[in-house]
Amino acid sequence: MGSSVHGVVKVAGRRLEVTEELTGVEQGKCLRRRGTDSPIPYENETRFAPVGGGTRVTWHQESGSLGGVFGSLADTVVAKLYARDVRSNLEHAKALLEAEETR
Repeated sequence: MGSSVHGVVKVAGRRLEVTEELTGVEQGKCLRRRGTDSPIPYENETRFAPVGGGTRVTWHQESGSLGGVFGSLADTVVAKLYARDVRSNLEHAKALLEAEETR
């Protein structure tokens, strides 16, 4: 709890530097984080649940207004683009992890 990480994320084609803090841990079940130094306020949660012989990963994020960062783009448009990017990243991570299991 309280650990932080700094990184760069891409949202709707724009690179944003963010720092987030670990705010909650349920060992083997859930991680909660919040942006502490980010142009967009956010909190997110990653949940892990056993399913068959694997693990289901569920990711959820709540964000504040995006409008100031993206000018005239509406929050809903940017949020949909970001959701698409997150889904693609999670699918890519799944493929990498499953490929590693077969080695």
